[in-house]
Parts: sequence; C-alpha cells; structure tokens
Amino acid sequence: MKLNDTIAAIATPAGEGGIGVIRVSGPASVEIIRQIFRPAGKTKAKLESHRLYYGKLIDGAGEIDEVCVTLMKAPRSYTRQDSAEISCHGSPAVLRRALKAALASGARMAEPGEFTKRAFLNGRIDLSQAEGVIDLIKARSEGAANAAFNLMRGGLSSRIEAVKSKLLHQLTHLEASIDFPDEALETAPDKTLASGMGEALKKMEWLIKSYETGKFLKHGMGLVIIGKPNVGKSSLLNGLLEEDRAIVTHHPGTTRDTIRAETELAGLPVELIDTAGLSDAPDEVEAIGIERAIQAAEAADVVIGLFDGSREWEKADERVLDRLKKARAWIAVINKSDLPEKLEWPASAPACVRISVKAREGLEELLGEIRNSAKSAGDVSLEEPLVTRTRHLEIFRRIAEDIKRAREDLPLGRELSAASVWDALEEIKRFTGESYTEEILSVIFDEFCIGK
Repeated sequence: MKLNDTIAAIATPAGEGGIGVIRVSGPASVEIIRQIFRPAGKTKAKLESHRLYYGKLIDGAGEIDEVCVTLMKAPRSYTRQDSAEISCHGSPAVLRRALKAALASGARMAEPGEFTKRAFLNGRIDLSQAEGVIDLIKARSEGAANAAFNLMRGGLSSRIEAVKSKLLHQLTHLEASIDFPDEALETAPDKTLASGMGEALKKMEWLIKSYETGKFLKHGMGLVIIGKPNVGKSSLLNGLLEEDRAIVTHHPGTTRDTIRAETELAGLPVELIDTAGLSDAPDEVEAIGIERAIQAAEAADVVIGLFDGSREWEKADERVLDRLKKARAWIAVINKSDLPEKLEWPASAPACVRISVKAREGLEELLGEIRNSAKSAGDVSLEEPLVTRTRHLEIFRRIAEDIKRAREDLPLGRELSAASVWDALEEIKRFTGESYTEEILSVIFDEFCIGK
C-alpha cells in the first residue's frame, strides 16, 4: 500500500439519502478541496482545520451541489493524515459526480477498508480496534454494537495490555537470573513468579470464557419454542416479533413446520423459531413437523418450553419437559396466566416464568431470562469487554497455553520458562498488530466496505 497516495471514496451507503459523504485522505487532500470547493461569503482560500465550511462543490462542467466541507490536518484525523469530508445531498448521481471531481483533482479510488488500514498503519489504532470498527458497522443489535464499540475503543486491548505488563515483570526476573547467574541479584523466587503467571493466566481464561457470550452478541442466538399443540407457541412468536408472522387459530396443529424470523430481543440478535406441536398421535405430516421441531431444539442455543396454564398436566407436557432438559440452555414458560390456572407444575421441575401472550403480561420477565441465558453461557457481564472474534479466541488460547507451560517449566529451569513467556508475548503482538503479515491484514480489511 502506498501511504503517500491521496485516496477518496463515498463513505455513505448506496442508494438515496438526505446526506451523502465523500471522504478524502492523504497529502494532497487540502489541495484537492481547494480545486473543487468554493466557500460561501467572505471566507478566504485558506481553510482552517477542524472547522465546518459551507459553499459550492464544482468540477470542470460547473456547480455540482451545495455542500459542507470539513478539513482535518494531520495528525488530528482518523487516518493521522491530512483528510477532508464533503457532506452533500445523498443523490447517487451527485455523489458519483462529486467523487469523480475528487479523483480528477489528484486522488485515487480507495480500496475496501483503506481509511481504517491507514489508521492502523499510522499507529492511531491497533489491529483489534480496527476489527472493532468493522464489527460496529455490521452490528445487528444493540448488544453487538456495544461489544463492537468496546473493542473499537480499546477495551479488549487494555485487558491484554494488563497481561503483557504482568508477563514482562515476570520476564525481567527470569532474564536477570539467566544473564547474571553469578551476580547477587535479588530476583523473585519461583513461588512468586508462579503466582504472577497464575494471575495472568486467570485473566486469559476469563477472556476465553467470555467468547461463549460474545458469539451470541455478534452472530446471534438460536431461540426455539417447543410445546404441545395449541399452547400459544405461534402467538408467542408473534408477540416477541411484535408482528403477525405466524398463523394463529384455535385449532390444534396449525403449525406443521418450523417458522423462522430474525429479530432483536433484550439487545441480542436472535433467530426465533416456532415449531410444530409435540402431539401424542400425529398424522404423517405432523410427524415430519415434530421431527423437525426436535432437530431445531437440539441445534438451538436456548429452548423455550411453553406450557398451557389453563389445562391440566398431560403426558405431552411431560414429553416437552424431558426434551427441554436435554437442551444446552432452556426456559420453562407457562402461558395463559390471564385464565384460571389448572396446570400443576411438577415439584421436581425448575422454576418457570408465567406469561399471558394475549394480555402481554410477563413478556419483560421472559426477555430478562433470555438475556440471562446469554450471560450464563459465558458467566460474564455483557458490559465487560467480550471476545467476539475467532481470531482473538485462537490467539488467547495460545497465550494461555504458553503461560501454563511457563509456570509448569519453572521448576525445570528459568531458561525454559522464559522461552514460553516470550512465546506468549509474541502472540500478544499478533493480537495488537505489532507483528502481522500481509495475509492477515488482507483477511481483516477485505471485510470492510469502501469508504471506511
């Protein structure tokens, strides 16, 4: 990549919009703006950094649009280069012509993610923060956006920096013992070093464990609703979606197949799946639907078992409860709390949530349980920095293994232990991007859109 090139791109999504933005970055940014922008009023040609200017955007054929322009002089910009942003009307035709004007004045078309790549290469952000940028752009829920923003602002980097600091402290004592064996240096005893390594290992194990929650935030949770016929599964699906997605009737067995819909629940991206009722004597079509319901429950991250509180306990309910207990995580829900309760909930069964889909009662409590299911998967707070990327997970696992080995090798010799600590520090460099290959950068920045 030629960092001395000046690049330009449309930074806003394709299609019509109230505002569209052209982004420019590189040494020639100021000169390009001078060529294609005419400030309104008495503003002189010398434009100051970090001020917004109103005027006309022009090219060789004349005026393009009324625009607002912001110049950002290096290093106080996203890329740490001279940069500019042109805000114009969001017409695709206007944006294309504005971009052509910038390209004709000395810029070249930016590659996908090149602005963020320059921010990384110029030291403004580390590699994990760059990954946080693309995760934030692609976030499908409030929870995913929060996790991505935490990554982008360096929340995960600060956790790793604390581990790095701890390991460097241990390494100082190890290397001193190795380099000056005959000197009377006061280095920490093995027990103290092992304790410090143990603290670093706990931090890594916490991060590794957080991936179970982080993957829900980024990739979404598979949430399946099971129950016997006519307990309100389709009504619950519609209630959670706040739209009539599934057909609801008073006749049992209306749903014969799985119905899938994506939504956001409790800040989490969720694929919500309604299933055929688990009946005692299904016909051929119902039997196929039941088999698919069982398969969906087996593959789900969380299963909601729905029971009808207005009907007495039946063998079909027992079958649903047994299926529920085989799930990775599950929530028992008794529906129709607005009617007199006839269902005797088994004393041996766990606590359940009582709701009325029809009266929209208890749904907030159910959403809280769904959120708790995601939290309990990793046993971590959703407000903490979470691991959401497999690249980070793999690196953190290797760091943890290196620290374990360093601690185990300590009784065998400080040289062996130091070698493993060095290995862990090299993995940390791969995480932050202090050590990288062009292949790794290509994999990461190819995810980006042009203009970011």
